[in-house]
Formats: sequence, C-alpha cells, structure tokens
Amino acid sequence: MALFGRAVWLARGDPFAAAFGLLARFAPTEIRVKNPKLCRACAVMCGQGGACVDCGECFDRAAPAERELNLRPFGAGLLRTGDVSLSMVGFVLLLLSTVTFVGFTATPAWAGLESRLYAALAGLGGLRLTVISTLGLVGFPVAFSLVYTLFAAWMARAAGDELSTGTVARIFVLSLVPIAIAYHLAHYLTYLLIQGQLAIRLASDPLGIGWNLLGTARYRPDVGIVGARFASYTAVIAIVLGHIIAVCVAHVIALREFSAQRPAIRSQFPMLVLMVGYTIVSLWIIAQPIVETSPTG
Repeated sequence: MALFGRAVWLARGDPFAAAFGLLARFAPTEIRVKNPKLCRACAVMCGQGGACVDCGECFDRAAPAERELNLRPFGAGLLRTGDVSLSMVGFVLLLLSTVTFVGFTATPAWAGLESRLYAALAGLGGLRLTVISTLGLVGFPVAFSLVYTLFAAWMARAAGDELSTGTVARIFVLSLVPIAIAYHLAHYLTYLLIQGQLAIRLASDPLGIGWNLLGTARYRPDVGIVGARFASYTAVIAIVLGHIIAVCVAHVIALREFSAQRPAIRSQFPMLVLMVGYTIVSLWIIAQPIVETSPTG
C-alpha cells in the first residue's frame, strides 16, 4: 500500500480482497456510481469494464446523490467481463483448483498416491511429505489451467474462430465462479456450522483472559447439529446448482459476445462437456470415504 496506494493494492495485489471481489460478483447487491468522471479518474481504472460497479474507491469519493445501492439477480455481476484480465483468469482457476485439491487429499486415491511417492522419495528424508503436498498444490492449478486452455481453444474453434483462444478464456472464466462458490460451500459449510459455534464461547471471553460476560465461556460445540445425511445432501445440491448456474452464465455471455446465435450455441458444447466433467469429478470426491492417515502411519 505504501508503494502503490491503498486502492490499487487492494484491487490488484491483495489476494483476499481479490477473492472476495470475485465472490461479490455473484451477490444480489451492488454499489454503483452514476458519475462517469469519477470512474475515469479512478486509480484502479474501474470504469474500463463499461460501468463503475462495486468500486469502493469511487463510491467513497462520490457525492450522496451520485451513489446507488441496487438489487440484481444472483450471478448478474459475473456478466461484466470487460475488466477481466489474464491474471484474473489464473486467479479464478487457482480458487477452483486449490479447493478441489483440498478435497482430493482426503480421498483414498490421494492416500495411495501419497504412499507411493513417499516411498519413491526416500532420499529426501523428513521433507518428503512437504514436497509431496507442494507438488500437489502446484500441480492442480497447472493442470486446471492446461485443461481450461484446451477447452477454450475448442470453444473458439467450434464457434468458427470468431474470437481468439485468449479472448474466449478471458470472457468465460467468470462463469466458473458459481462452481467455486458451490464447492467451497460443499466442503466448508459443515465446518462452519460446527466450529462456528465457538463464537458463542468467544462472545463471553473475546480476549481469552478468563472472562465470562454472557455465561457462555465454557460452551462446547454441539457436533450433532449437523448429521451425515445433511452434509451429504447439502454438498450434492450445492455442487449441482453451482454448475447449473455456471452453464446459464456461460450461455448468456456466449449470446452476447458472438455475432450470431449459431456460433454462440456451438461454443457452448465444449463448455458443457467441461462443466459436466467437473461435476462428475466433484461428486466423486465428496462421495469418497475420508482418509486422514499419513504414509508414516
């Protein structure tokens, strides 16, 4: 922030702000500035996407009469693709691939692969688990990027090469955000509902110094609040709905970006294959028994 300024760093450099900004595009609310002059003078060039939407910097500088707080359909913000850069493409794929990797590490398939690699890397000693985990954490985003690029090239070719592979990859990547949201929900909702109960304890002793302000300092989380059936059904429903919304968003973008309906529809067949394939992979991961053992026993 000292080098580049608060607004530029939060918009371009801070990973948490970037991630929350992507998720906010799915939200049913938006902030908007009606004065285009503020957008043109914005340090983060928020107006390059065609409208000054969800830019806190411009919203803070705008007069009250120039501010709007609007309601919109879920996912409508994902249709704004004018400000999507190749680095944002990589970041969206990173969000999707890392949460997939976390889920995959709890499957028997990963346990078996980890055991084989652990034996093969005996020369690394105590660093073996770190190296294996690092390889997986790096390998998944690389694999996701390669697969997405291949499908983007297929989409461009199916539409008659009206748009380049890079352009297709850029304008359609936001359609994957609902999948990332659904997958995070499938993996972490149960954790939130159980571990989130610790907020009841912290409300009485927020500083950890022995207070009991509300009489809940000794509260223990109720693990029975979430059953296995609820967790399973919630995960499946979230993943399926996320992929359905993603297909709808991609279809709307295709109809807008291509010159005619026919190439737009043809471009969606590869996208549909990609999303259905990832749906199958996602459902397979959550259907696997959880494995928490390590190669060291």
